[in-house]
Amino acid sequence: MNAPSAGLCCGIDLGGTAIKLGLVQDGQVLARKQVETPHELHACLEAMASAVQELAAEASAPLQAIGMAVPGVADADAGVLLEAPNLSFLNQQPVAKLLAERLGRPVALDNDGNAAAWGEAMVGAGQGVEDFLMVTLGTGVGGGLILGGAMHHGIGGMAGEFGHMTTSHGRPCGCGNTGCLEAIASARAMETLAAQALGKSLPLAALAEEARQGNADARAVFQTAGRCLGEALSEVALLLDIRLFLFGGGGAPVLEFLRPAALEVLDRRSFGRTAADFQLLPGKLGNDAGLIGAAYLA
Repeated sequence: MNAPSAGLCCGIDLGGTAIKLGLVQDGQVLARKQVETPHELHACLEAMASAVQELAAEASAPLQAIGMAVPGVADADAGVLLEAPNLSFLNQQPVAKLLAERLGRPVALDNDGNAAAWGEAMVGAGQGVEDFLMVTLGTGVGGGLILGGAMHHGIGGMAGEFGHMTTSHGRPCGCGNTGCLEAIASARAMETLAAQALGKSLPLAALAEEARQGNADARAVFQTAGRCLGEALSEVALLLDIRLFLFGGGGAPVLEFLRPAALEVLDRRSFGRTAADFQLLPGKLGNDAGLIGAAYLA
């Protein structure tokens, strides 16, 4: 898949605490802005509209369209955010339509994992690859599924909710179920595991440094999370024969510590395949994947 030449678009990455915006053209972020996320419908829409207008005023070419990456389950066709646990005031709201009315320009909307996958497919590590899964490791675990060179949403927009696949660890998840991958392999979950294992709170980067220095407890945290990650990846591989898994989000820099255990499980559980058949790689676009993907959605 090759990215089309794109006019100047604005990508919006809507998060629970911050709204990140960027002017994007041909895969390059030309200008950026970040504002705090108001937790009220009209205030949030106004914050996004004002930030887009400010960026557009600085642009050297007309703004063509706006794309939004949103957390939670989204109906991309209708432009509706169906359910977002951290932004519940937007649940069931036609966010794309409401923002388009304020800006007088078309607005596209999709789940943030899907947007990140689309960014990587267009101009990142997934460019030219027909089938891959994008995994985002952050406060939660998200995902975006590219099949046959196209975004796969499923009939209700649920495809790619990788973080809520069930693994063997049995820990409770914020969604109310137990065993979800998100409850063991998200950046937040790994930091929680580390606090229990090491008796002190460490950010993920510091935990990685402890593992790099040979700390057995730190390595055990990554091995536990990596094994469960491998269980979930093996289910995707068995169902869809996916061979490439890309990683983004705050947890992507620790992929080197998760990969060995994940590949060991993939080797054991993926019928007819070995670890050598799979690639677990960091995305090329880093934290800009959702922003760039949102712009390409537009």
